[in-house]
Amino acid sequence: MSNSNYQSEHGRILRKFIIMAKKTNRKGSYSASKKTVSSESHSTDGKKVVWCFDMIDRSGKFAFDLEREEFQHKEFMQKMVDYSSMTWSEVKRQTHDNGKSKHHFLSEDSLSKEALERMQSRQLGEYSDSIFSFALQNKLRIVGIREDEHFHVLWYDPEHEICPSKKKNT
Repeated sequence: MSNSNYQSEHGRILRKFIIMAKKTNRKGSYSASKKTVSSESHSTDGKKVVWCFDMIDRSGKFAFDLEREEFQHKEFMQKMVDYSSMTWSEVKRQTHDNGKSKHHFLSEDSLSKEALERMQSRQLGEYSDSIFSFALQNKLRIVGIREDEHFHVLWYDPEHEICPSKKKNT
């Protein structure tokens, strides 16, 4: 199977999977009270990652759109399968660049202006303490909402722009 046919087939499978995802109403005021991430008494870090596609943002700069030319279907599918067999503790222990955490929560004040605007327009303020980023490649990130063991995919960030790195000495 040629590479373009392979990617096309994976894209078709992923589209079908996303279409089948349960749609739920998660709207709330941006200034609404925030949801608390897992507390010590109810830690789900020992549970396996569960991927959910019910909150995907289909508009804007970070749209999770399978038709995007730069969407890396194969990379996303492979990582999704790999991380599904891991616990959250195992995921969070992965590191890169001098021991920095590879996958981690993002603080609201570290988000780009565009990401904050999308959160506000999607009325996701109550989830601002639950934003989690998976690093799939050097720059490629999948950003979403972590609720217990569930990861609700929100954005596709091929250039690491949702939470841009702060370079030293700049």
